[in-house]
Amino acid sequence: MTLFEVILALALFTTAAVALVVTINTIGQAVLEARNMRAVQQAIESIMDEYSKQPTITELDKDLKPGADGIAFRVRIKAVDKLMNQDGVALTGLYQVQVQAKWKENNQPMHMEAETLRYAGMYAPVQ
Repeated sequence: MTLFEVILALALFTTAAVALVVTINTIGQAVLEARNMRAVQQAIESIMDEYSKQPTITELDKDLKPGADGIAFRVRIKAVDKLMNQDGVALTGLYQVQVQAKWKENNQPMHMEAETLRYAGMYAPVQ
């Protein structure tokens, strides 16, 4: 085996090793990003449950302070007006519950939100 063949084999091996390391690093970053996104989704679902399932619901616009993870949340509850069913009858007592999350990931601003409708008498105690 000549010196040229050894150098060529080492260059080929180095190229393959670098490509493998770059691929593993990219997969790791994608996994971390997916895990962070799921954590934000779970936090939004939790906040949505907390505010939308209270026995009485009123209009609200509240900012929640960012925690140790740096995610800031905003909760908005507002009455829905001018909503009609298919027969043209006005629907009353409906509230829109919206939760927004803002944070930074890799120095990029990120944003996620969820919303639902809630009937005001949905969790009222039975009399």
